[in-house]
Amino acid sequence: MYDIDRAGHLHIMGSPRSGRSQTLRTLAAALGQAHGADDVHLFGIDCGNGALNALTSLPHCGAVVDRNQVERLGRLLDRLNAELTFRQGLLGARGAADLAELRRVQSASERLPHIVVMVDRFEVFDRDFTSYDNGSFMERMIRLLRDGAGAGIHFVLAGDRVLGSSRFSGTTEDRVVLRLNDRQDYSSVGIPSKSAPTDPAPGRGIRTQDLSETQIAVLASDLSGAAQGQALAELGQQLALREAQVAPARRALRLDVLPDRITYTNAITLHTQGDPMRPMIAIGGDVLTSVGPDLADVPTFVIAGPPRTGRSSALLSAAHSLLAAGTGLIVLAPRRSPLRDLEGRPGVAAVITDSQVLVEDFREVLGNVPQENAVVVVDDAELFMGAEIDADLALLARGGAGTGWGLLVAGNAESLALSLAGWIGQVKRNRTGMLLSPQNLSDGEVIGVKLTRGAVGQAPQAGRGLLHLGDGSLLSVQVPLSEGEL
Repeated sequence: MYDIDRAGHLHIMGSPRSGRSQTLRTLAAALGQAHGADDVHLFGIDCGNGALNALTSLPHCGAVVDRNQVERLGRLLDRLNAELTFRQGLLGARGAADLAELRRVQSASERLPHIVVMVDRFEVFDRDFTSYDNGSFMERMIRLLRDGAGAGIHFVLAGDRVLGSSRFSGTTEDRVVLRLNDRQDYSSVGIPSKSAPTDPAPGRGIRTQDLSETQIAVLASDLSGAAQGQALAELGQQLALREAQVAPARRALRLDVLPDRITYTNAITLHTQGDPMRPMIAIGGDVLTSVGPDLADVPTFVIAGPPRTGRSSALLSAAHSLLAAGTGLIVLAPRRSPLRDLEGRPGVAAVITDSQVLVEDFREVLGNVPQENAVVVVDDAELFMGAEIDADLALLARGGAGTGWGLLVAGNAESLALSLAGWIGQVKRNRTGMLLSPQNLSDGEVIGVKLTRGAVGQAPQAGRGLLHLGDGSLLSVQVPLSEGEL
């Protein structure tokens, strides 16, 4: 019996094929049947072969994250840690000892849900993330295990004897030990050798608190993983009808998968701004939507990365979205660029291809823009470092031309990082932008952030970036690519 109001964390320990994944599925089904989708929120971290994917059919489930979805896993851990911080503050303000006590004095509309996070094959998580990104993933996990239970964030970890190590064993006293292939392992997880079973039946376990035997229930007579998953999916359909009236705000947080590829046509359907100074740069977020800067607030936005990572594509997407909103454009494209194809389009005042453009000619173009709002779009920005129009670009970067003017810039991250003076220096001081496939820690200086080692050095992936809007947080995003780049 798992009483969520009284329970902390739960460890399911056993060797492979001992019933660990089935225990998680059965527990998820039991929680779904016993509680509403506004009272219990489920999340899964699947480090195995996909046994937890069936949880997504339950209306209580926000997301099941695969261990290979590193960016999405980081988002989940971040959201859970932020929720823990919020709940700790609320518990202190209300003088409540734990979530169960707090829920008793809250009204139904404000009652916080229990959050249950199920991790399958925790030994794989421990192996893959103990050192990853300087241990930041494991550090966030340990904090949740250490402090989460009292705040109603419960972890059900299914793994092998690694759960018996001192780092994890102290986080709970509630353990169920299934079959262990080596009898010597029982003593390491708190079961005396004399109490260890010799040949336990499938799904048979021992609770370490009182050495009582338990039998894990199954969801269908067919014991195959596919049949058990199908039974959970069918239950999910029934519960979805039961929970249909639960408001979206009371349901579990969604964590959409960030696609590896997306076209502009598909991305623009997620763009709802329509503001002449809010271009669509990329898509991202827990619930996928378009993201981009407010150039009326901060007049510049820089896109930096190695060659062939989608810098020009990001500018082109932004340019198309601005034109659709009625914004005037001036394009600077000194090298071959898809932005040159905008010449002659309604709303495009000029496409300048000479990096040595005279300041008189540039100012004439600026003065001839008929639109109330206008953005100067600069590709290969490093070629304009020290140019004759440096002072004019610096004025735009400082916002000296007024809130109706903006500056969108793309260039090589390494070159931009080295620049301290001139208009590029002012762009960097504005601390907003996007890094595409960053390769060096110094790349963060371009957009005003400090990068971690886990964020750099990955194989370049076209369009995948980290976006910063000046608030100190980085958002993983995907830039729309043209059909020819997909």
